[in-house]
Amino acid sequence: MRKVVVAAAIVRGGRVLAARRTAPPEAAGRWELPGGKCEPGEPPTAALEREIAEELGCDIEVTAWLEGSTPIGETHELRAALARLTRGEPTPTEHDEVRWLAPDELDTIDWLEPDRPFLPELRFALEHAASLAGGGSGTRRIIVFDEDDALAVEQRLRADGFDAEVVRERLQGEDDDEDHPWAVLTDAPALIAEVLVDEFDGWLDEEQEQPAPRAGSPLDLPTAPRRIKRTDA
Repeated sequence: MRKVVVAAAIVRGGRVLAARRTAPPEAAGRWELPGGKCEPGEPPTAALEREIAEELGCDIEVTAWLEGSTPIGETHELRAALARLTRGEPTPTEHDEVRWLAPDELDTIDWLEPDRPFLPELRFALEHAASLAGGGSGTRRIIVFDEDDALAVEQRLRADGFDAEVVRERLQGEDDDEDHPWAVLTDAPALIAEVLVDEFDGWLDEEQEQPAPRAGSPLDLPTAPRRIKRTDA
């Protein structure tokens, strides 16, 4: 029986994390989904969460296993799972670079052979996630003016099982040295987002699909958060 190696397709905002190997020499410079070997008697999910914590210094939750497995040499086989970040940001310790790849970027890097059979199913999962992160009906922006509040909202949402990412909101007409609000992009339902908006005294901005700008036209930035929920601030 082959020994099991597990790999994580960590998905955020419609992108997956890829990591570049440094060793052994025949794998150096090529890319993989991060992970590692299961210890004797260790469940694959527990092994994958442990390996990611050791390799990337962050916590993940496995959400689904991709179909099948692929051989690694004569003694091991690779299994891959979709996962989401629950704490921290990936910081490589055993790889020399990590990248977040969109579905159309999966073919731009040199993947190790055992990872390649998982790419079609992974691409399908990313396209679905990107449809939400790119302004679909499931995307919401919780806007606050304090970075600590934004990070607290992100942590709460991740702990409750939702995707969340903090970005800096830019408003038209403001100088670079002025204060800008922070936005937490999430797929959480409106009811949960509204509870956090009330708790952190923010705004709920539900993204609408915008027509593509005309060629050569300037970028149309918002002048204020859209759909301001609170009127008593």
